[in-house]
Amino acid sequence: MLKFIKIVIEGFASYEGYNELDLCPNAAVVIKAPNGSGKSTIFSALVWCLYGKTIKGVSDVNTKKKYQTNEYKGTRVCTYFQKDGDVYMVTRCQNYTGNLEDGTKGRDRLQIIKNAEVVDIKSKPKLQEYLVSELGLSYPLFMNSIMFGQGMKKLIQETNSDKKKIFEEVFNLNYLNLAKNMAQKGKNQIHSQVDVCRSEYNSLNQEYESCKETYQELKESEEAFDKKRNQDINEKQSSIKSLKKEIERKNGTRCSLKLVESKIQANKLQEQAIKEKLEAARNISNQSLEDVIDSIILLLEKNKVQKALKKVKTIKKAYSDIERYSEEREKIMEILSELRSKEREVQRSKYALESLTKRLNEAKKELAKLQNDTGPKISSPKYKKKAKSLKIKLKEQKAILEKKEKELEDYEWLLNDPLSNKGIKAFLFDSSLGQLNDTLSKYAEVLGFRISFEVDLDSTKKDFVTLIEMDGELYDYDELSGGQQQLCNVAMAFAMNESLTASKDINIVFLDEVFESLSMDNIEIVIGLIKKTFEEKVLFLITHHESIPLSKFKTLRVERLNGRSSFKLL
Repeated sequence: MLKFIKIVIEGFASYEGYNELDLCPNAAVVIKAPNGSGKSTIFSALVWCLYGKTIKGVSDVNTKKKYQTNEYKGTRVCTYFQKDGDVYMVTRCQNYTGNLEDGTKGRDRLQIIKNAEVVDIKSKPKLQEYLVSELGLSYPLFMNSIMFGQGMKKLIQETNSDKKKIFEEVFNLNYLNLAKNMAQKGKNQIHSQVDVCRSEYNSLNQEYESCKETYQELKESEEAFDKKRNQDINEKQSSIKSLKKEIERKNGTRCSLKLVESKIQANKLQEQAIKEKLEAARNISNQSLEDVIDSIILLLEKNKVQKALKKVKTIKKAYSDIERYSEEREKIMEILSELRSKEREVQRSKYALESLTKRLNEAKKELAKLQNDTGPKISSPKYKKKAKSLKIKLKEQKAILEKKEKELEDYEWLLNDPLSNKGIKAFLFDSSLGQLNDTLSKYAEVLGFRISFEVDLDSTKKDFVTLIEMDGELYDYDELSGGQQQLCNVAMAFAMNESLTASKDINIVFLDEVFESLSMDNIEIVIGLIKKTFEEKVLFLITHHESIPLSKFKTLRVERLNGRSSFKLL
């Protein structure tokens, strides 16, 4: 239950001094005073304290300077109320120089104290939102169901959008708006999460495909290298085998070079010796025949027969040696020629063998290099492992994405079906509107005409339509007389209050000149509605009528002297 306890007004408009009013007396309160005394200002102060707006939309609520005394501190209005066991004190100031409950300067502050603790919200707009939330009443609803006053905007004058908001609040359907806002917020969050998840999934998928492609390329490159390497090894091994066979063949057919060289040397020495003997024989044989004969004759003449004979034999032997040594030398020269040919052949075989051996050694080195060469660093297993890990992550990310997409679908269904204008809200709204119309139907017996609210489903914006039925005919509000319009406004306000009471139990109602433009008969009708509707509520009624047929009430006397208002509850 929302129970208003009291209000303190200080320096508000014509209430320059300190004024305190009990808002829960044990009877209805009738406020009487001449026009301009400050009766409606009491209600305006309450509205300003709660919502920061006056009834008439005036922004400056300070007492006019010419009416301010030396003790004037500015404007301070405090409203005390209780809700669900919690006690609140709301203080709103304008240019207030005095101190508040917590010792701080008032200035233009809004302060809320809940259960003796100051609500710690620094931002004034957020503090106002908190207050409206705690009250459970927006400004339009408060003005259309708790406070009815002359010059105030009537429900029927509200825009279609504002009517809808007021009705939703009266029928306590704001939780559906809250649910819709929460669902929309949730949808936006999930939508953002879906975008992030999809981006992460696409990024992972791109990385996975790139990694897989790199793995395939590396694997093919490594396999191609292994194949080429094995092929080269086989070819090199085959070449080594052939070289070995050729070397073995060369080794098997060649003779020793030293042996050939030794034979050549021996034959050369032998040839040299024969050559020398041949030259010695030639030296002997090279004498002229005349000289030889002369020398022999000379010896014979000297009877040196033996010497002559010896000389003849020596010359004969020289000729014989020349022939023999020439033949021997010729044979040796043939042998040397063959040996030199053999030497050249052996030398060629040696060079060929050395070349083959060199090629064999080089081939062995190349084979060893091929066998030891693992090629480029084997990276494919690393990429295979990474691709496998990415595939797992991709699967996990896909599951998260699908889950988020499902959540997004659920939110879209929630917003497009149950929480849409055609969903549960429409059903509850129609049902609640029916209850409001039922209340107005009960009033019809007293009013003499029937008022009902309907929604024009054929209109684009689903406009609200106010139907006024009188004597079997439908009338537009503007077609009614001033008194009929006033009765219509009162009936709608009272019906709204009843509907509000059904959803939000509130202890108070303020009526300002509800009898305006009404005949005595209509006044009695309104009095009857007041008794029926507000029997268990605290009623504050401003009126100029002297005779008010209320069984039990108190009078709040309002006076204005020298531009300053004051009141006293009698």
